[in-house]
Amino acid sequence: MRKVRVGFIGAGSIANAVHYPSIAGMPEAELVAICDLDEGRLNATADKYGVPKEHRYTDYRCMLERAELDAIYVIIPPMGLTPIVLECLRAGKHVFIEKPPGCHSEEAWAMAEEAERQKVKTCVGFNRRYSAVYRYAKEKVCERGMLSLALAEFHKDMLGQGPYYGMSILRTDLIHAVDLLRDLLGEPVEVAAQVFSRYERWTNSHNQFAALVRFDSGGVGVLLAARTSGSRYERFEIHGKGISAYLRAPEAAEIHRQGEGGETVTDRQLTGTTDPRITYGYQEETRHFLACILHNQTPLTNFTDAAKTMELVERIEGFAAYRP
Repeated sequence: MRKVRVGFIGAGSIANAVHYPSIAGMPEAELVAICDLDEGRLNATADKYGVPKEHRYTDYRCMLERAELDAIYVIIPPMGLTPIVLECLRAGKHVFIEKPPGCHSEEAWAMAEEAERQKVKTCVGFNRRYSAVYRYAKEKVCERGMLSLALAEFHKDMLGQGPYYGMSILRTDLIHAVDLLRDLLGEPVEVAAQVFSRYERWTNSHNQFAALVRFDSGGVGVLLAARTSGSRYERFEIHGKGISAYLRAPEAAEIHRQGEGGETVTDRQLTGTTDPRITYGYQEETRHFLACILHNQTPLTNFTDAAKTMELVERIEGFAAYRP
């Protein structure tokens, strides 16, 4: 079996929690090299996965020059992400990144356009699209034809914390919910939103979001998010012709069919586990990315697709200017 030779830039907590174990568990992948500025973190991760000392780097340019790689996972914060990704793309490597795809849509499009020029595969970690409960519910509703309405609801208790990376929470976190609306309904035609702050002020981000989006499919999407709420709560609704799905992501979905009653499916039923790395879709997104490399297919959440999600995020975010 041909194996995809993978290198990593970044050995932080998210990479170690979900991306390294996913690659290590794939027979079609070989973890060849790791780069991280923190030598302690670099060596701890490399020791865990048996990466030889000659392929442990603190300079990613040295890794690009010396290691024989097919693909690179660049798992670092969005600030400073784009120039590193562009160098990896120009070196002819397939690239996986976490969301968001850069700090703004201009960076997302720069990476997408370079990937097109280099004819390489790319993938952004919009893991919700790959979760088993979501995929099952989407398939069942779409079997009956066009969707009419979708709701994405994603709340968290972030009082006293402020936004991640000093950026709008829409870009760094709520982008997951916005991306699912695009996945379900197509491309946005008309957007209306209320974007504001309540209870406390954050630098560079509001904390309350309500958006109504009409898509080119004729369907309508609703986004609701309070980031000063009582707890984390993630929920989705998908409505079609005589069928609806209500998801408490990623644990369970209720599917109601006209005249047939309801069906409930759980993450354990579909995956055999409640491990978030699997139920939230992290493992499946890696499997999908590797398969696309091996079979010359376009990944579902490629850089071009992700740039379109980033554009919709910015359209919603722009409504903050209209609120006194």
